[in-house]
Amino acid sequence: MKLTIEKASFKKISLDEISKALQKGLSNNFKEVTVSVIDCPNLKDWDCPAEGMSGNQKITDVGGEPYMHDKKYIGAEFDFKEVAKLIGSEKSYAFGAGSGAMSCLDGHCGELVINDNFITEESKSVIAMVGKNKECVAKDYTDRKHGGLGNIFYTDGKQGRVIKILIKGRSGEQGSLTQAIRAALLENLDLKGNDHLGLAGVFRVLKGKIKSHVQPDYADIKHEYYDSKLMKCVKDFLQFYQPVGSELQCYSVLWTGDPTGGNMNLRESSEHTHFHSYKDKQEAGHYHCDVTPDEIEYECYFNTADEIYRVNNIYKELASQS
Repeated sequence: MKLTIEKASFKKISLDEISKALQKGLSNNFKEVTVSVIDCPNLKDWDCPAEGMSGNQKITDVGGEPYMHDKKYIGAEFDFKEVAKLIGSEKSYAFGAGSGAMSCLDGHCGELVINDNFITEESKSVIAMVGKNKECVAKDYTDRKHGGLGNIFYTDGKQGRVIKILIKGRSGEQGSLTQAIRAALLENLDLKGNDHLGLAGVFRVLKGKIKSHVQPDYADIKHEYYDSKLMKCVKDFLQFYQPVGSELQCYSVLWTGDPTGGNMNLRESSEHTHFHSYKDKQEAGHYHCDVTPDEIEYECYFNTADEIYRVNNIYKELASQS
């Protein structure tokens, strides 16, 4: 597939300022919140293939729902190592969330937890699929392709200053940690016009349970769920799981908004988070929210992204054809 790439810059805001905004905003939704700026711990202690998440920090937003669900495009795939070369991140640590590449899964679908070091060629990625009895099946995944959509944070993988977030218990209505982070930034930072911020990080669900999903195989979806004119899914078709956890490790990419004012057609939720068990359980997939507000506990490490790269803006392509 021919790759097209657009680029935009995020507003540069200090980690201290971001930390204060998160402390204030997250405290409105969670019972106990401690946000600080620290030297990144060695992420290899969390079984990541790199020590840190600093240096040459970039986010990608690849493809979109039409590539996944429009019958003309189903099976589309992207080589995320090739994308790394094109954006100047050939030697990088890449983590994030995407769909599984069907050619690498014997035609099956899945949720891909991307966790790859292109410097050392070490892969710690995991794929979640729906089993024969609708159970979640988690396996190692060493291919460098994802399916029709994905969001990845590329970095030099060096240790540097990061934002640490510790949370115990939820008091507010927002069950998604990542959406709570976005809301805290939007409400407590001075973001004007197209000034926006990008973050990415690794966090653990230490205690409590979450809701998740895994995309089932297309043959197992017995109803029409995608509107090609709206270019979006209009009915539920995913395989949901709850309660899931605890002892889960999540890889997250998020942003407060589109720095181009909408021209990039970025992912509608403005975040993408996938997870796997760090205790070798058959638990992995797409993170939605916690389902045990009194019990939930998180430990998080986040860093900023300087730029966002929009790869194959399928929405713009389809709009030009209509």
